[in-house]
Amino acid sequence: MASGIGKDISSTNIKLGKLSQLAKRKTLFDDRPVEISELTFIIKQDLASLNKQIATLQAYVKQKKAQGAKSEDGNQINEHNKNVVTLLQSKLADTSVAFQEVLENMKESKDRTEQFMYTASSAASQPPSNSVLFNTRGDPMGDGSPSRYDSKRPQNGDMLALNLEAAEEGSGSQNGGAFMQMQMIEQQDSYIQSRSTAIESIESTIAELGQIFMQLANMVAEQGETVQRIDADSHDIAANVSGAQRELLKYYASISSNRWLMLKIFGVLIVCFLVFILVS
Repeated sequence: MASGIGKDISSTNIKLGKLSQLAKRKTLFDDRPVEISELTFIIKQDLASLNKQIATLQAYVKQKKAQGAKSEDGNQINEHNKNVVTLLQSKLADTSVAFQEVLENMKESKDRTEQFMYTASSAASQPPSNSVLFNTRGDPMGDGSPSRYDSKRPQNGDMLALNLEAAEEGSGSQNGGAFMQMQMIEQQDSYIQSRSTAIESIESTIAELGQIFMQLANMVAEQGETVQRIDADSHDIAANVSGAQRELLKYYASISSNRWLMLKIFGVLIVCFLVFILVS
């Protein structure tokens, strides 16, 4: 079960990398919102499923620990199982944090794009400015002097024909420009709507990730209690080792003093033996 969870986490990381690459695309109208939404939904479901699997594995480990024998081998197995669960929790937490960062970056990018689209749409809907480029050429110099093009203007009847042709051309170009502008506005509206839907999906996904983080925090808190108990046991072991060391030093000192006493007695016996030999 633990190996399957590890493989699923690796698969989710691959999907997350693909989502990150899609989120970094700089194109305006070809950022694949449908594919991004599908990947976001799939990764969200994977994280929720992995969280449930790890919780189930943790409950199974606790049950086996309660049912297991209090032998040295059993304690080692239980410790190994707890370490595996902790490692899987750490990997899932890292993946969840990376997913949240990608979602937040996507949301910021979408907000900037919407702001740009709104500014561009507002600028397109404004009337032409009072620039000299939009004015007639009656007095180009501004000093009342006639233009050199005035001498080439057609007179009387020719003027009427030219005005009619110019009016028709101007009407056609205005209609074409208005049609293109309407198409652009419709495209922008549909794009902004899809962006808004994507942002709402991202915000809901971030909220669901918060719940996953809370569950992970609870599991980590339980592991923290276990670590605190292990730390307390370690302090007790260190105190016992220090006491045993002191007792060993005392025993060594007593042995050393007894050895010196034995040497003294042995020396006295040798001296007595030599004196007895010399006297006899």
